[in-house]
Amino acid sequence: MLMSASPVKLDPGVIPTKDTKIVLAGSVEVPPIGKHYIIIIFLNVWSWTPEAEKDAKEAFDAAIELGIPFYDTAEVYGKGESEREINRFREKYSPEDRQKQIIATKYFPYEDRTDFPDVLLSALRDSLARLGVDKVDLYQIHAPIHPVAIPIVADALADAHAAGLVTTVGVSNYNSDEIKEMYEALKKRGIQLASNQVSYSLVRTIPEKSGLIKTCHDLGVAILAYSPIGMGLLTGKFGADGPFPESRKKRFESFDKEQLRQLLGVLQRLATKYDRQQSAIALNWCISKGTIPLGGARTAEHVRQNAAALGFLLTPEEVSELDKFAFLGENKKEWNHG
Repeated sequence: MLMSASPVKLDPGVIPTKDTKIVLAGSVEVPPIGKHYIIIIFLNVWSWTPEAEKDAKEAFDAAIELGIPFYDTAEVYGKGESEREINRFREKYSPEDRQKQIIATKYFPYEDRTDFPDVLLSALRDSLARLGVDKVDLYQIHAPIHPVAIPIVADALADAHAAGLVTTVGVSNYNSDEIKEMYEALKKRGIQLASNQVSYSLVRTIPEKSGLIKTCHDLGVAILAYSPIGMGLLTGKFGADGPFPESRKKRFESFDKEQLRQLLGVLQRLATKYDRQQSAIALNWCISKGTIPLGGARTAEHVRQNAAALGFLLTPEEVSELDKFAFLGENKKEWNHG
């Protein structure tokens, strides 16, 4: 049965807390922020090593302790190792506690994966086995690069839902037209599209400026914002002039230095005012825009810093001041369309 449009963002003026819930497809309640759970063997950005598992487990546990147990992963993160780690980290918890943990994962549409729905259902069952669950709370298409039409992918997602393997279904990196097509295709099967996960932050506001966020909200589709602190650029760890890590140097140096200096200056001033890290200000800005930021966190301290984005709300004037120096960013035809 098709769910009616659900409250996929906080109402204006509502202060986000761990107890403030946003509803995905009328079915899954999530906190205002989540944890983007990547084993970076795949992305080769953060120099992740197997020795980092202890820190990762502490970060996983910290999210539970802080009341924000929303974990987003994917089959390609570490070639499945991210999903396996989540399974290992959940082992010590009781069935009742595990039930409170919200797990989202993704299907990667490699070009040779053409035999739908079987290829998606097979990949999903593999993810469920790695995660150690019978059903995942949210199953997403990783990017709109699948070799078949959107209605075919939608039918595969609907089949997964009908088989009881997923509670809700979503997409990632889709633009407005693609969202509308996926929404309508799922609607024919009586399923509400739950979410669209896109890169969104003060250094990439194109999902907002293009009207994508509004389109999603109008359809009852939540926006999950990945890279909400700009791969670390907005944390205050780096100045406008660097020095930057070699793996991110080219990207970070592409930003206009004076605009970046102004943006980081406003973030620093607001961080001082609210007695929080700059990352918490950047995440709260995302929340104020009606999105659910998925902050990356390699340690428990990172999780605590991210959780500090809750318990306050930037004023409209402060949001506008940040907007003044925010960057538009760009889309990439081969990957993130929205």
